[in-house]
Amino acid sequence: MKRNSIILFLLALLAQLVACQKKTTPNRPPEGVKLQAKLLKINPFTYEFSVTALDADLDVLTYEWDFGEGTKRKGNDREVFSFADNQDLVIKVFVSDNKAQPVEARIGISTKIGEVALDYTKKFQKIEGFGGFGAQDVYWSGGPYTSPRFVNDVMNDLGITILRENFVPDIEIENDNNNPKVIDFSKLNLDKKVNEGHATFNERLPHYKAMKAAGINKLIVSVWTPPSWMKWNNHFGNGTRDQTSAPPYTTNPNSQTNQLKVENYEEFAEACVAYIRLLKMHADLDVYAFSIQNEPRFSQFYGSCVYNGAALRDLLKVVGKRFREEKLDVKLFVPEDVGWFDGIQSLVLPIINDPEARQYVDIIAVHGYAFDGITAASLDAQTWQRMYNWGAPYKIPLWMTETSGFQPNISGAMKLAVGMYTALRFGNIEAWVFWTLSSGKLDEYCLMTASGEKGKTYYASKNFYRYIRPNAVRVEAESPDNDILPLAFENNGVTTVVLVNKGTTDKTMRIKGNNLPAQFKQFRTSESDNCKEISTIRNNEAFILPANSVTTLYSGS
Repeated sequence: MKRNSIILFLLALLAQLVACQKKTTPNRPPEGVKLQAKLLKINPFTYEFSVTALDADLDVLTYEWDFGEGTKRKGNDREVFSFADNQDLVIKVFVSDNKAQPVEARIGISTKIGEVALDYTKKFQKIEGFGGFGAQDVYWSGGPYTSPRFVNDVMNDLGITILRENFVPDIEIENDNNNPKVIDFSKLNLDKKVNEGHATFNERLPHYKAMKAAGINKLIVSVWTPPSWMKWNNHFGNGTRDQTSAPPYTTNPNSQTNQLKVENYEEFAEACVAYIRLLKMHADLDVYAFSIQNEPRFSQFYGSCVYNGAALRDLLKVVGKRFREEKLDVKLFVPEDVGWFDGIQSLVLPIINDPEARQYVDIIAVHGYAFDGITAASLDAQTWQRMYNWGAPYKIPLWMTETSGFQPNISGAMKLAVGMYTALRFGNIEAWVFWTLSSGKLDEYCLMTASGEKGKTYYASKNFYRYIRPNAVRVEAESPDNDILPLAFENNGVTTVVLVNKGTTDKTMRIKGNNLPAQFKQFRTSESDNCKEISTIRNNEAFILPANSVTTLYSGS
């Protein structure tokens, strides 16, 4: 009996062991295997390869490498290898836990040198400048609006040459007199805060003076709203707390209508002249260009005023005539609109097609628009070309005077750089102005914060702003590589080349062309570099463009 009990116990134990063995998890091969390549140097081409993998069983992994040119060897998860020139290769790595079949990952590399061809004989637009709006903090904050650090950042580091400011509507909180041809400066308001909490003229004055002292090249001014008493609704905005809309312009306005009264067009022109005179009187600042309305089709809860093409045309005639009567050397730009092409065109064509109005237009300006175009066949590139063609027959240049929406990381910086390339290459724009230079927090609406923290968009902008100076002329630059977006400029013997590598792999390039400078300095913005100066290269020397980067070649001192 005892013997039978022992046999039964052993049989039960064996059954349990078999059952446990059946429940044991089978071996799992490595997962998430990913291979990356980084070009370390050229002459010879030397890459660093790194592979990442997970093993759920925590097995020790081994790596078999195939470098594509005949070399195969065991190695580690990180390997450095040099290659001969002029090859396209596929690198493979086989990751194994020595139990299951190895898992393969591969990546393509190239040791071919691409070329960007410059042709100085093919000339395009002359650059007026690059810049942004505002002060150290936005005017609807409590400031500060300026400091030596801020001025040094925007003027000497970033390198802005255009400062955009808004007309301060509360300089005239009530009609100064009944004669729009005579300005009574003693009646103008410089101190009283009535513009929904925005900074007064005098609160902005230290910023104006600091920028003047620092040598700002061009000041441009945009009207967001006329003084409220000139409008039907008697508000700076549309009279709501948070509503935005794009209502059609009406010829039957009422007390809720966010429009300038036609009978006040002359008074509005007087206010524009008064503001320009105030800037000169108090800050010794000359206004280079003036916009009579920012985004005319939109009615916002903040400063705004609605026009259609005919109304904007008629107002332009009044303001343009007044500027000439005052002998103001100030350019006028319109329509500063944003949105869809037909909407902007509805504002431009009535002006361009009217000879009297057209004589007062010095610049056609648009806001952030169509930033994904790469080739001339793309829809966005065509949009920029069509906008350029509005003014081209009359030699009226195209500007981009406000944009934002780019996150302050490398992804946002690359989108911004591609946008700048598209506008400069296909729109032949002569000026580029970002929305806010500086704000309380770092986000997609500014380049840096009031405390001096800078986003990647700041540094990508610097690749353009700092090294493409006023009067630079864009010349032909071509690359057969669709991932490399080239722009080139010449300015009194100084050449600037901006190269955007929008691809996911590093590229090796060289510049070719006649009459090239002897050498170039390199400045790079990438995931790890902030418009950092790299090595100086000779004019025929190959150089590396990292994936997702902006590189500026500059022949100046």
